[in-house]
Amino acid sequence: MNEPTNGRKAAPVTVARDIDTGRIIARGGGGLAHGILERTFFLREVHGTTWHRMSPTVLPADQAAVAQLAVARLQAAGYRVEADAEYATETTQDRYVTDGRSIANLAAAIRDAASPAEVSDRLEEVTAAHDGILAALDQLLRSLAAVYDGLGGPADRHIAARMRYLAEHRLGPITADLLHTRAELADRSTAPARPGTSLPAAPSAAPAPTASGRTQ
Repeated sequence: MNEPTNGRKAAPVTVARDIDTGRIIARGGGGLAHGILERTFFLREVHGTTWHRMSPTVLPADQAAVAQLAVARLQAAGYRVEADAEYATETTQDRYVTDGRSIANLAAAIRDAASPAEVSDRLEEVTAAHDGILAALDQLLRSLAAVYDGLGGPADRHIAARMRYLAEHRLGPITADLLHTRAELADRSTAPARPGTSLPAAPSAAPAPTASGRTQ
């Protein structure tokens, strides 16, 4: 399902301090609102419905400012926000282009590609070794494993092992399948994938050394 590009037609979002727990809670909105909240120090909770609570990593002295920032970002996306007075603000703050949005833009480019060759070309950013999207996700999972290795709790080594399992036995097959897919699409055509693009020029030959060892 495609995410909405703005919140003008979505349900309003409430941002308020819960009387029973004392935590700042956000409710309502759609997937776009959830993403904005999760990038503004809120944690997602799913218990029948989806709602968000402010992360305990936010110091008490900073909580009101963080809640105001969330309100400003939600309003910039077109959401109507009903907030406690101390969190309410008339300002807006436009969202930056997130990593997730960049990948979504890549998905749109693949969906709108004019040929199998162009799809293959777009997939290079996904499958590239060392610094492609899948390689970066592999690094993320292994970094999480390293974090849990150092925590030392009774269940932490099992969580670390789970992260490594996901990298090796879940992400690995996805990578292999997409590498095969990219090659298969490329083999359907020998034409340049993108209109107007050309292959990089071959490097010039190195100068031949003379008898004295100098190059000509």
